[in-house]
Amino acid sequence: MFDIFNEERIMVNSFHHQSVKNVSQSFRITARSYDGIIEAIEAKDKKFVVGVQWHPEALVTNHKEFEKLFGQFIDAAKSK
Repeated sequence: MFDIFNEERIMVNSFHHQSVKNVSQSFRITARSYDGIIEAIEAKDKKFVVGVQWHPEALVTNHKEFEKLFGQFIDAAKSK
């Protein structure tokens, strides 16, 4: 997530009743909430494979920094 947002911390809309507990060795944990819940994972192989536990689509209107996440997704899709 740092490579996308260039920030150590970001505020997200973390409201869920389920969360990731175990992560495959082919992924790395790239974001956690203050209480330790995994909020984001990314593939280790450098391909754009990202899982987020929040809803960036609900944030992008008022928080333009989340456009970076969608921009990275679009760039990865274009390169295929």
